[in-house]
Amino acid sequence: MRKFKLIIALAFSIGTFAQSVQDITYFDIPTDKVGDFIQTHKKFMDATMNDERKIVSQWVYRHFYGSGPSVAVFTEFANINDAVNDDPWAALGNKWQASSDEEKRELEELGQKYASFLVNHSDDIRSFNQAENFAGKENVDWDTPFILVVGNYNVNKPNASIAGNAFMEWRTKPGVEKGLQLGGGYSTHFSGSGPDLQLFSGFKNIVDFAKSVSSDDVSNSDASPAFWNEITGDHEDQIYIHAGHLVDGKFDLAGPNN
Repeated sequence: MRKFKLIIALAFSIGTFAQSVQDITYFDIPTDKVGDFIQTHKKFMDATMNDERKIVSQWVYRHFYGSGPSVAVFTEFANINDAVNDDPWAALGNKWQASSDEEKRELEELGQKYASFLVNHSDDIRSFNQAENFAGKENVDWDTPFILVVGNYNVNKPNASIAGNAFMEWRTKPGVEKGLQLGGGYSTHFSGSGPDLQLFSGFKNIVDFAKSVSSDDVSNSDASPAFWNEITGDHEDQIYIHAGHLVDGKFDLAGPNN
C-alpha cells in the first residue's frame, strides 16, 4: 500500500520547534464526500498515531470559498527527515498485527476507505519559522470552526521571506494587535508543487474577515508597496473552515466535545 505523507501544520498549533517543516496535502474530494472524509481521517489518525510517528501537530481545513481543493491537511514536523520518514501505513500495519480478528477486519476496511480518498491529492512541503513568521493573539480558543484565509504568491527574487515579512508589517501584525485577526503568518516553498510564498490569516468567522478588509481595516498602508514590489505573476486566495486538529495524539473535531 502506498505511503501517505501527511503534512505540516499551521502556526496555530503552538509547537515546540521554532523552525519546522510543513507537509501540506490537498485533497480533491466531491463536496458531498468531505464530511465522510473528515470522519474517516479522524479514525485513521486515531488508529495510526503512535510513539514512532514524529508529528508535531496537524490541522485539517475544508474549503469554503475560492477555486482550490476541497480539503487541506497541514501536518507539522520538526525537520525534513521526520516528514520524509513518517509512515502512517506502517503504524496501521503494526496496530493490525496486535489486533483481534474482528479488529483486523475493521482496520482493513478503514485503510481501504482512507486510501480511496488519496486518488486525487497533491503534496507541498514548506518551511515555517513560528518564532519569526507568526503573530497571534493570546488566549485564543482554536477549537472552533474558525476561518482560515490562505494566499499563494510567487516572488521575483529568490528570498520569499522578504515579501512575507513585508506582509506581516502591512496586514498581519496590525490585524492581530489592533484588529479582528486572531493570528497569521507565512511559509516558504521547500519542495513540491506549491508557491514561493504562502500567507495565512485566521479569523473567528467570515463576518470578522469581511470587516477586517473593509470597515474595520487597520492595515499599515505604508508597508504595502514593500510587499507588492516583491510579487510577480498572478496570485490566488482561498478561504477554509477549520475542521479539526490533533490534541495529545488524538484527532479532535472542531467544536466543543468533539
